[in-house]
Amino acid sequence: MIIQRTHRYVNIAAAISILVLLVGISTLAVGIQRTAASWRWVNHTREVLQHVQGAQSLINEADALQKSLRLDYNRRDDADFQARLTALPEEVRLLTRLTADNPVQQKTLDDLRPVLDEYIRSLRTGLGRKAPYPSREDERALRQTIAARIAALQREEERLLALRDATVAADRARTIGAAGTVSVLAVALLFFVRAMARRDAAFLASERANLDTTLRSLGEAVIAVDISGHVRFMNRVAEQLLGCDEAHARGQLLTTVFRIARSSADDDALAAALRAALRDKRAVAAVPIAGSGPGQPERMRTWLLNCQPLVVHDQVHGAVISMLDVTDLKRAQRDLRDANQLLEDRIRDRTEQLAQANMELRAFAHTIAHDLRSPLRDLQRDAAALLAGEAGALSETATRSVRRILAVSRHMDRRVTDLLAYSQLSRTELRLQNVELDRVVQLALGDMDTEIGASGARIECASPLPAVLGHEAVLVQVFDNLIGNALKFVAPGVAPHIRIDGRVDGDAVHVRIADNGVGIPEDKRERVFDVFGRLHGGDAGQGTGIGLAIVKKGVERLGGTIGVEPAPAGTVFRLCLQRPRQIAAPASAPVDAPPVA
Repeated sequence: MIIQRTHRYVNIAAAISILVLLVGISTLAVGIQRTAASWRWVNHTREVLQHVQGAQSLINEADALQKSLRLDYNRRDDADFQARLTALPEEVRLLTRLTADNPVQQKTLDDLRPVLDEYIRSLRTGLGRKAPYPSREDERALRQTIAARIAALQREEERLLALRDATVAADRARTIGAAGTVSVLAVALLFFVRAMARRDAAFLASERANLDTTLRSLGEAVIAVDISGHVRFMNRVAEQLLGCDEAHARGQLLTTVFRIARSSADDDALAAALRAALRDKRAVAAVPIAGSGPGQPERMRTWLLNCQPLVVHDQVHGAVISMLDVTDLKRAQRDLRDANQLLEDRIRDRTEQLAQANMELRAFAHTIAHDLRSPLRDLQRDAAALLAGEAGALSETATRSVRRILAVSRHMDRRVTDLLAYSQLSRTELRLQNVELDRVVQLALGDMDTEIGASGARIECASPLPAVLGHEAVLVQVFDNLIGNALKFVAPGVAPHIRIDGRVDGDAVHVRIADNGVGIPEDKRERVFDVFGRLHGGDAGQGTGIGLAIVKKGVERLGGTIGVEPAPAGTVFRLCLQRPRQIAAPASAPVDAPPVA
């Protein structure tokens, strides 16, 4: 894995190096082109400066020749003077062409051209007269104007020259930087590849040593062969098994060294395993070989032979054969099968005994429930008769005591009934089927119609509710208890408000029953589902402490869960039930009896 990762890193590094070199070469080419272009602009600017200076020199020379001719006329000087005057307009036209891309210079040249024409005319006019024409002041002003225009041309070109020199320097620096960066990165990549190669070499040496140590310390025989079937490696267990050391076996055919059992079937199995690994590139596992080794010919053993091809880049380079001595394991498996059979017989006997005891316990529970409820009903009947017949003769204290007896007996009767329901719900086998929750809620509300009317409760139910996989009678009992709790446990003077909704999420149906009751403290939300886990005070008539235990047991029997969600006020119960699905009919129909309500 590390070698493959290193190869990947080296390939990435090579790709990066090629990319960097291409980018560097491109950068160098662009830099050279930019530098050449900048140098052309520098030379262009210097050429303009030369022509500006040439125009200034022509003006100076023409002025000097004009003065000389006025003092002493000379035909040769006159020819030079006329040549200078003729060359000045040509020089201006050349400057106009050279600075065609510069609006500032064009404006300056436009201003210079009429002034220069007037100056040339004044020079020619002044040559024909002895007195200066125009006046010296006018001539001086004209020359100053020309000098100012030429100076403006020169300053602009000098400014451009400075900018273009700076551009040349920047381009040169970028080119040098790109070349240096390419060189540094190339050297860094070379060092990286060299470091990866050295690390791979060290890793391979370490892995080879670890592999050799591991193979020699294994508790099973390991033999490595090359593509032609010659032995290249044997560990200590293989040496003991084959009765020869590695040095003697190295270079020999495995079929020659293999001296176990010496049966044609085992020889064929070994040959088939080698053929599958070396020719078909297919691994062979768990080939049983039975016999005795050369070291202990009198002791019969059983081995499992595995043969794995050694494939590198889709080419087979050999195979690795391992042989595990499973003699003791086979003996242990036989002993385990015997023990399992004995255990199954004992479990069958105990199951029959438990089934008999369960039947007796169920009959006992019904008997106890009947025997407990009979005196309680007698007590309720007598207490009710006493209140009805002797109400006027009893004192106020006696009347309260009789009423208390009647309430406690009724509460005890309901508790016994709930305990019986909880017991039956735990034992009864249920047939799950598709159930419409809308019908379940309507049945539960019908059962609680009197309590709802007496409390003035307001019940909101999102319709339609999703269908679930369950048992209708159990679900009605679950909703009976949850709605009954919501009706009972509210603050004095507050009308109960119950909200029921549901949603489908994957393979589950989530149903929420929220109320505006007194709520359940966070640290008691787990205890609320315990048997007799009453969390609120009050008289005995408020509840038996078994209702929510029945709810939890019923939901769990349907393969669902129930919990209490955090809420700012009241209590929110969350039921998670199964979505409807097709259920295969069982071979023998179980008893479909709902729990006793």
